[in-house]
Amino acid sequence: MDENIIQWLMEDDNPAVKYRTQIELLDISKDNAEVKATQKKLLSSKCIKTVMAYFDIGKDYSDSHALSALAEYGITRTEIDIDRYVDRLITSTNFHDGCGEGFLLRNLVALGFAERPAVKQGLSRLFAKQQNDGGYTCIDSSTWNPKDPNKSCYRKTTMYLLLTSEMYKKGIDCPHKEGLINYYLNRDVLFRHDDLEHIIINVGTFHPPFYTRIGWHMILCALSILGKGNDPGCKRLWEILDSKCDGNGKYILDGSLTKPYIKRETPKKPSKWVTFYVLLAEKYRRL
Repeated sequence: MDENIIQWLMEDDNPAVKYRTQIELLDISKDNAEVKATQKKLLSSKCIKTVMAYFDIGKDYSDSHALSALAEYGITRTEIDIDRYVDRLITSTNFHDGCGEGFLLRNLVALGFAERPAVKQGLSRLFAKQQNDGGYTCIDSSTWNPKDPNKSCYRKTTMYLLLTSEMYKKGIDCPHKEGLINYYLNRDVLFRHDDLEHIIINVGTFHPPFYTRIGWHMILCALSILGKGNDPGCKRLWEILDSKCDGNGKYILDGSLTKPYIKRETPKKPSKWVTFYVLLAEKYRRL
């Protein structure tokens, strides 16, 4: 890894990126004094205060945003007391969170709730819906024919890809994994399976992730975590992401939410989050 880029990610202006760089890119133990200092600064930062303010709103959408933010920051339930908010959201939604059910489960697994009985049941129930093409269908039954194996929803399936990579990192059984991986590799990740020159959804390097818009850097990172970073099916996506590099090792952000749930980076400028995920994908690609 380029030492200059690592130092850029380790600057104090974004303690969440610094924290994840330390524990995920550099594999430094959480018991390390410098990592503890970063974690302490993150937990006392304005970022976390904003998260807790989301919880105070007490609505399903605000709880979901808060959990998404904490998952993105690399925080888990052992570091911050959020169990009561998770229980509240599970009770309220029973994982029927519209199109966002896979994204919600991804966040709960990342936050350390994989062993919660309700989460286990949610995983089992949702993965049973996997289609013949390896993907997952839209919740709107009017848009798909369950007898057609090629009508999965790309947006929804991408949430399940992120969820599966989180499960895989934590050693959780993923019997659906191969079918899901093939869903992407058979289409060069981003393209129509029947037209490999047509990108399905031109999201680009969008960040932070939202259940209808998950950036290409996160898709590639998930596939690399699942051991497919060097697969020929990922080659075109690597090339596309390389075109987003500014020439100095920093990757450009294409777009963001108007009101993101984490501190907003400036579109069309180098992004620490996008760069972090590309470097993390490269790390897993080398394993």
